[in-house]
Amino acid sequence: MKSIRSKLVFTLSIAITGLVLGILLATDIAVDNWIDNEFNRGLHSKAGMLMTLVHEDEEGVTFNFSSEFMPEFDGQFEPEYFQIWTEEGVFTRSQSLNLFAFKNLKFEELKLGEAKIMTTQLPDGRDGRIIYTRFQPQLDSHSHRNFYNGVSRPHHSTLTLAYAASSEEVDFILWLIDVIFIVTTVTVIVFIRLFVRKSVDSSLAPLNKLNRDISRLSIADKNAIIVVEEPVKELQPIVNSLNAFIKENRQLYFREKRLTSDIAHELKTPIAELINMAEVAIRFPDEKEFEADFKPEVLKISQRLKSIVSNLLLLHKYSNEALPKQDACDLNQVIMRTLERCDLERVEFALQEDIPAIVSNLFALESIIINLVNNAKQYSPEKSVVTVSTLLNKEGKLQLSVTNELKILLTDEDISQLFDPLWQKDSARTSSDNFGLGLSIAKALSTSINAELNVELNDEIITFSLKLK
Repeated sequence: MKSIRSKLVFTLSIAITGLVLGILLATDIAVDNWIDNEFNRGLHSKAGMLMTLVHEDEEGVTFNFSSEFMPEFDGQFEPEYFQIWTEEGVFTRSQSLNLFAFKNLKFEELKLGEAKIMTTQLPDGRDGRIIYTRFQPQLDSHSHRNFYNGVSRPHHSTLTLAYAASSEEVDFILWLIDVIFIVTTVTVIVFIRLFVRKSVDSSLAPLNKLNRDISRLSIADKNAIIVVEEPVKELQPIVNSLNAFIKENRQLYFREKRLTSDIAHELKTPIAELINMAEVAIRFPDEKEFEADFKPEVLKISQRLKSIVSNLLLLHKYSNEALPKQDACDLNQVIMRTLERCDLERVEFALQEDIPAIVSNLFALESIIINLVNNAKQYSPEKSVVTVSTLLNKEGKLQLSVTNELKILLTDEDISQLFDPLWQKDSARTSSDNFGLGLSIAKALSTSINAELNVELNDEIITFSLKLK
């Protein structure tokens, strides 16, 4: 199973560690190169200074060197070494070379003006670097004047200079920097891992708390909702959606609970009547006066039971199920044909002429019309009028409306429950002809044909409108 926490920790750790390591590595390389270049620059500078001490005049090449000002070449403390070759051989070397068995530095053949730095082992056994350079000595000032006056021209000799110094200190610094880099890298990796894990855990804390709140939530608790103490921008839409989902399912839960109770109540009365009648017939088998009413009453009660069960099965069958719309029909004709078998004494029609034909499900339309009209007649005063109308609304959609006056006034809360199965305003439920299923069936069938069934209350007048799509 994938873990968001593990993936975040791994991804962030790798990304941040890679970035930090890249910066540290670049810094380490830059510092190493800078130190190395500075050391080499020092070699070049020292070699250049030594070359300035070499002069050439009419008598030859001279080297104006004094160990008094450069004691490092005496070999007293951390000695450095130099040696100069002419074309004929060794010209001069530092006093420090005379302290060891090997008194000469290794010669390197170079071109004039060329310089080369190499690693080497110094005569005293230390690791070092040596710079070789081939140059021409400076002309003496007197020789310069004679040369430009055309009196004489000295022979320009070429010399090779080798200057060597210990590199152990700089190598130690470079090694120390590398060790610091390695230690820093390990420390940073560990720190980043701990920091990222702590940060991810802290960031996921609201999500974990949300999970705990959901696990403790009971849908039977009417007041239970999810509340985030410290609102998180990313979680708030989820919390809002969950609360909406919980509210909807809680309504369904209590609706199903009430429906179960209502079904039991509706079936309890006729079943009790059948039991009472059966007990009376068993107790008084010879009473002829019961026989005339017994069978018709049993049939009436059985038909009532059948009607309840049939309507419940019809409601269950067409809830959340789409019906095929394959019947082309004229709505006005469907209304008149469907209601012609009913008592139309209190029914008035206001049907708009020349309305377009529709393609729908004929069974669903007929059932919706019958249920709406029967409901209107059932819950309207005896001498009032039920109006059935059709029109093409502003949206260009065909609309069927059933309007009636209310016998019992309804509240807004009652309106919200009108389409609930087995709901009736009369809590006594004394009616043997109505079971509170007609509007529920009409609502389910309208949904199944992608139509919209709405109710509007205006004082004592109620209107059910079916918008066909």
